[in-house]
Amino acid sequence: MSTVLITRLQNGDDACFKEIYELYHFKVFCFVKKYAAQQTDAEDITQNVFIHLWKYRNKIEPSTELDAILFKSCKQEISKWYKKQNRIFSIEDEQLIRELDNKEEIEQEFSSKLEKIEHLLQQIPEKRRKIFTLHKFDEMSYKEIAEEMGMSQSAVANQISKTLQYLKKNSVKSHELYWFALVFINHYQN
Repeated sequence: MSTVLITRLQNGDDACFKEIYELYHFKVFCFVKKYAAQQTDAEDITQNVFIHLWKYRNKIEPSTELDAILFKSCKQEISKWYKKQNRIFSIEDEQLIRELDNKEEIEQEFSSKLEKIEHLLQQIPEKRRKIFTLHKFDEMSYKEIAEEMGMSQSAVANQISKTLQYLKKNSVKSHELYWFALVFINHYQN
């Protein structure tokens, strides 16, 4: 998928750029926010990351993962931002900049886990996926889901239980599902 998006981006496809922006904006912003205390600064840096992506789209190697490109750009834009602020780096600031390389690896791992969960959820039957999504991500009660889906509360509970067992069987931990829910909710609210 990443290769196709990069190829489309290199061809100047505006719709592709918008798609990439919608897919990655939240993750990029969360990453940048760790290094910029003010919300407006984090928003500016995040915008600069996407401007950088568009500006240098023809130099991107199509086989490179989009996550890697974006988080490398984050590191560069954060460094530029610090320099523009004419800040005298404290030991903590320098340490934060050095840690950015490690943060990129963490963000890539996080992204990989989110993709795995999304892939696993696509493998379960559509009705079960809808029940699970309504409960975990829309925070509907078993009773509310039962009324909406025209089924009993015990059937709803059974479907949710089967989905959780399937995810656990495929090595998804509870905290990973929590982070997936946060990204999922934020992505679909925008």
